Amino acid sequence: MPEKQKKVHPKPEERAQKCLSGNELKNFSDFIEFLRDNKLSLQPGNLVVKHKNKSVCHVRFNDSEHSWEVRHSHFTRENWFQDYDKYITDDELKEFILAHINAPLCIDRGCNGRQNMTILGKHFDAVCNCWSLTVKNPDGAALECSKKLILVIKKFIADLAAASKV
Repeated sequence: MPEKQKKVHPKPEERAQKCLSGNELKNFSDFIEFLRDNKLSLQPGNLVVKHKNKSVCHVRFNDSEHSWEVRHSHFTRENWFQDYDKYITDDELKEFILAHINAPLCIDRGCNGRQNMTILGKHFDAVCNCWSLTVKNPDGAALECSKKLILVIKKFIADLAAASKV
């Protein structure tokens, strides 16, 4: 019986070149460079970005719309983000987060449910647990805020790992 062949996934840049063009392709390339510069691993295939084996965000392409998005999945999904607020002190980042909470919208077929919650002091009803903070085709300003958020998540994960070793 022949061995199963390992599925070969294209590099993110190759995938992006098939779907994106212009500013979207430039911004995506900038984002990938940022991830690599910050020692974040980008898992092939479904483009999960990880730090210390914890998911930081996901990157998705929409071929039919020629678009891409960053899904900051763990903003509400994981219990270990309950102390998240104290890591976000930048007002611009707070505004970015509050503007991109997708409270009534579930974009995942396998929705884990909705819950009412307070995020950075603002109450939201029925926040989807799947992908509550999604940024589609981030432009320069949104991309910079998304990067800041990723660095906050990375620090949180590192602090969590350090605390568990004590």
